[in-house]
Amino acid sequence: MGQQNLPSQNDHPFLTLGRVLETLREEDNAEVLIETTLNYLQTEFDYHLIWIGLYDRLDHRLFGKGGIAPTGETDFLKQRYNLQPGDLLEQIVIQQRPITVPDIQQEIRAGEWRRIATNLGIQGTLLFPLRAKDQCFGVTLLGSHQWGISAQPKDTAHLSMVLGGLAAALHEIEVNWQQSAIKRPDKPLFQALDELLQLPKLVQRLDKLVAMTQEFITPTRTNIYWYHPQQRYFWHRVGNRQSLRSVVGLRNSKAGLTVAEASDFYQALKVGQLVTIGSSRSQLKTETTEHILHRLRTRSLMAAPIQIQGELLGFLSVEEDDPRIWERAERNYILATAQLVALVVSGEELDTQVQVRIKDSQVLARIAQAIACRPTPEAALNESGKLICQHLNTDRLVILQRDQSGQFTVVFSRQPSNRRPCPSPLPPLNDQDQQWLRGRKKMEVIEDIEADGLLISWRETLTQLNLRSLLIESLSYPAHSPKQPSFLFLIGHESPRTWNSNERDFVKTVAQLIHLLLTLSGELDNAKRSFLAHQTLQSGLSMLHSAPKDPVRFERAWINYVAKLLECPLVALLTWTPQIAWATVSTVAVTDSRFALPPDLTISVATNPLIHQALATPHFRCFAVKDLPDSIRQWFKSPDMGQILVIALHQDTTSATGVILIADHQERTWSERLLSVLEILTQEFTDLRDYRYRLMQQTQERENLQALNWYKHRCLEKLYQSVQEMNNALLLLDSQTYSPAEATQQITNSALQKMRRQQLLHKLEAVLAGMTPILKQEQWQLRTTLRPIKLATLLKRSLRQVEPFYNQRQLVLNMHNVSQFTIYGDYLKLECIVLELLLTIGLQSRAGRWIHLWCCPLRSDTKPRLHSSSPYPLLELLISQSNSLEECQQILTTSPRKSLHSLNMRICQQILRSWGGDLHFYQTQVHDYLIRLLLPLEQKQK
Repeated sequence: MGQQNLPSQNDHPFLTLGRVLETLREEDNAEVLIETTLNYLQTEFDYHLIWIGLYDRLDHRLFGKGGIAPTGETDFLKQRYNLQPGDLLEQIVIQQRPITVPDIQQEIRAGEWRRIATNLGIQGTLLFPLRAKDQCFGVTLLGSHQWGISAQPKDTAHLSMVLGGLAAALHEIEVNWQQSAIKRPDKPLFQALDELLQLPKLVQRLDKLVAMTQEFITPTRTNIYWYHPQQRYFWHRVGNRQSLRSVVGLRNSKAGLTVAEASDFYQALKVGQLVTIGSSRSQLKTETTEHILHRLRTRSLMAAPIQIQGELLGFLSVEEDDPRIWERAERNYILATAQLVALVVSGEELDTQVQVRIKDSQVLARIAQAIACRPTPEAALNESGKLICQHLNTDRLVILQRDQSGQFTVVFSRQPSNRRPCPSPLPPLNDQDQQWLRGRKKMEVIEDIEADGLLISWRETLTQLNLRSLLIESLSYPAHSPKQPSFLFLIGHESPRTWNSNERDFVKTVAQLIHLLLTLSGELDNAKRSFLAHQTLQSGLSMLHSAPKDPVRFERAWINYVAKLLECPLVALLTWTPQIAWATVSTVAVTDSRFALPPDLTISVATNPLIHQALATPHFRCFAVKDLPDSIRQWFKSPDMGQILVIALHQDTTSATGVILIADHQERTWSERLLSVLEILTQEFTDLRDYRYRLMQQTQERENLQALNWYKHRCLEKLYQSVQEMNNALLLLDSQTYSPAEATQQITNSALQKMRRQQLLHKLEAVLAGMTPILKQEQWQLRTTLRPIKLATLLKRSLRQVEPFYNQRQLVLNMHNVSQFTIYGDYLKLECIVLELLLTIGLQSRAGRWIHLWCCPLRSDTKPRLHSSSPYPLLELLISQSNSLEECQQILTTSPRKSLHSLNMRICQQILRSWGGDLHFYQTQVHDYLIRLLLPLEQKQK
């Protein structure tokens, strides 16, 4: 539409306004609309300066479209004016309301217009916005030479209608232009699908997609970059011809676009975000943006990630040599095209995936076979670790087990031969890392530990091991056993790298197999330890209940058992009594003489800290020798002794009177389960030890009472026999009568009877006096009074007591060489013992036999081992039916000794041993016996 003829000044004003508004509604040329508006303003209003500027939203500035000036110069009416914060023109654009300025020459916010107004002599000024649909499309400036002008309401209404019509027309033109300029990506994309199906090769399909993207977006160049996960960099794969020169430059650079150089760019692509770098705008860090633009030799960039099942394969980029604002349609198109690229290459990737899965399955089968067929878990782990590292081309495999304290112990570690192993244990993780591991439901990937703020507690150790990239799988026992420790399965690499889904799935499956192996191995070890503990408990209880009854031998047997069980060089039993608070070494088992304790060691129970700490707990206490006081370390002369175990012998009713001390090297580790079993056995030993000491005491008291009872019974028999004899003698004296013819003789016999009676009474008094010490001094136990005794006198007295019995059994006792010896002993007890022996041999002999008593000093070369050492030489008495001393002595060397015949004989043996003698009983034939009596000779008889 051409320029319209304006109405003449004689036409009615409203008619002119109507025609102008009609032109603004129908015209679609912005230049015509602005020219029409300027002509109307110049005709209808008396303003010396008229200027219209349109608003550029992107650059935030006004560019002049013309106007009317009082002078012929109009260049400034076509200039561009940048809007600054606080400017008057910016206020109009933002607030979209008219402003009246009384004198623009004095308005400091007028900017460049202040200078222009001064040159043109403009003072009063009206600024009116071009506003439509709440958008500002420009500003109209109306200036006058007068100061402080203001528009009349009628004029303001006219200006609003005309300038509002102009703004509405400009808005309509902008909407139509935007609609015509919008790119519709759906049509070329649908067309691409048909064309891609007709291309047989992958390279051709990628070239087609690059060409279509280049045609639709029209950048300087379009490229596809592919990602290398192991080396973590993007390399150029496909590009259009315009980018060949830059591609050569890219390939001649270091190694493509590395992740280390643009980490936030990589992270954005990894999570599926579109990366755009436009005119002074970028979602990346400034240094990353500058680096990418420099490496790719561009000024603007739009990169869409190419992903398959969450795995980043690369990105599709459009690059512009000039700054450019990327439109929404362009962003949508490149995202859709990147998905098409992923769809195109999915076939190739699927073939690769199938091959990788086949290899993974083969390696998994070999690992499962190694786990099932290797004889030990260690061998299975070694073989599995070798296969895993070879398959993944990794440097390290570490399996960590977390204990109750939170530390991680290395269960298994595999590394190159020229690399040091992972130290053990690793410190506990901090709270952040623990929450991080606890909250992970999938395998955690650390591509570069220096860039991630994870595993702070292990950062120094991992850096020393030169580990940069990690795959971490946390493996825990089932939820029903939360107290059990968990495992961490670590795959490490010495350089940063990306782990794809196949590698993660492979490691997850392998970790589950290894976890199964470790779980079964742990359960098997627990079963073995439980069985060993049960076996140890059973064998220990059997040993305790089959050990010697004697307490001293019982203690020695137990200490030897503990030394053999723990395989320790030193096990000692330190004991004391409540009355004497000094502990001594009661029993010791030493397999290495370097660990021997001093033989005269005495320890103060009241002040020794080792014994105090042992008494404070019923369990074992372990001490390092180097941490003990000097007073205790001096017990141990060997520098090899490193640690000590002690446990007190606690009793239920009384305080402990003993401590077991166990010593070994510093490197020795103690099994907690074995020590727990040993604690139970030690308590059983303590109870049995106390019981046997009390039983020994009771047995000794019983034996003492039995001996006392036997002795008193024999003394009572002797008293009874003496009293009976005297009573018979007295009765015989009283029964004698004389005739009158014998009166003189009767007087003499009466005096003799009286004297005889007095003798009998004195004899009875002597017998009773001999019994007095028994009644007063031996009420509950025997008391030995040793003195010299004539053997012949002793035997004659004993023989008179057994004479009636021997006569009854027609036995003849023949004594040989007994008159010249004086023995040393308790007369009354020895008399009872000889009497017991004569009665015993008489009972064991057949009627009518001869019994011989042979007496001779015992030679030193034939001296037997006695239970009690005697300071005197011994006299040997042999009571037998043998006819010669040589025959008796032959019997002693050839005939086996029989146990003592009766309780009375054992009592006699016990009494004799108490003062250095002894007694043995031999059976030579069916009815032949020999009694051997050893008696101490008086010292002067040596």
